Amino acid sequence: MDKESIYDTTVKQLLSQNLNTEEKTKLYTDWSSTYELNLKQFGYAANSKCSEVLCKYYPANRENIVLLDVGAGTGLLAEELVSKGFKTIDGLDPSPGMLKEAEKKNLYRNVFCSYFTSQPLPFFKQDSFDLLAVVGSFVTGHIPYDAIIEMIRITKPGGIICISNRRSPFYESPDYVDKFFPLCDRLEQEGKWKKKEITTYNGFMENADGIIIVYRVC
Repeated sequence: MDKESIYDTTVKQLLSQNLNTEEKTKLYTDWSSTYELNLKQFGYAANSKCSEVLCKYYPANRENIVLLDVGAGTGLLAEELVSKGFKTIDGLDPSPGMLKEAEKKNLYRNVFCSYFTSQPLPFFKQDSFDLLAVVGSFVTGHIPYDAIIEMIRITKPGGIICISNRRSPFYESPDYVDKFFPLCDRLEQEGKWKKKEITTYNGFMENADGIIIVYRVC
């Protein structure tokens, strides 16, 4: 299947507000066997960019860091991080098919099949992780803007939350415009976390700009 067909039959549907949770999950599962090949066709660079940024914040002792990969998919970010010395990684993704592909790589300590929402996740205690990474999952109909509150809850004080994403949803999607960044600012004013960087980069996927958002939990 060529890139245009993939975009029309899968990506556009996943970004649609017309799908319910079950339909979205099934689409991801159906896509899982060709997902990595298709991302290569699209020139997807978000995982490598996230890995590069995380290595900057953790220049040493990476083997001692406990991290959560949110929207883990088939484990592409985990592959990047393990190659850089990170060892203890949990993965969370709502698609059983994606997680099945990820588990074949033996990279994750644990995997959790769930959506990440604004509601507390019962299997994660407060301050569970040193690091939480989210790649490409802040898109229409996926992770809600206020899920960052739960991300802060399960990340240890001093820990990093890093988002590597397509830039456009934060400035164009009704799910995030006038919601995401104001909440980020409010949480910083409340002393929940502190901004380390918000930077854009070229080549998130083909000609689409990416954005890196990094906060340190207080």
